[in-house]
Amino acid sequence: MSHPVLERPNTNNYFLFYGLEEVFDIDKAVLKNCYLDKSKLYHPDYYGDDPQAQNIAVASSSFNNIAYKTLGNDIRRAQYLVELKFSHGDDNIKLPQDFLMDMMDLNELIDEVDENTKPSIDTQIESLKSELLETIKTKATEALWLETQIAVLKWKYIERLETRMQ
Repeated sequence: MSHPVLERPNTNNYFLFYGLEEVFDIDKAVLKNCYLDKSKLYHPDYYGDDPQAQNIAVASSSFNNIAYKTLGNDIRRAQYLVELKFSHGDDNIKLPQDFLMDMMDLNELIDEVDENTKPSIDTQIESLKSELLETIKTKATEALWLETQIAVLKWKYIERLETRMQ
């Protein structure tokens, strides 16, 4: 059976890989169709009789999966866009003092959590995440990358607290 010549994707950019515009507000149905098309193109079993093409297919299939997971998740997509568009690393960004103070208070509550206080803390964490998700969506849609990065860093901080609660 003859197969088309398989080449590695010519980009490391997930948006370019799928032919999508580098914006936060993407059409997830279009993304899914792009993912499925690439999944068919790079399915390793299709190239079982050609070891070189199969190696390319395995690597490209892995890239496709990572790209889809990244672009399909609002937080990951926002972080990815920050990495593409904003030149400052996490080390250069300071979280606001009022946020850090609030997190210190929440940390203290978590340190003393019991079955009576856990539901209240869970609710507080979910509320914070909900607010932050809206902030991330708004700032990323407006291409305000510093503000998006700060919101994503806050999200990661709250996720760590949420993990402590488990």
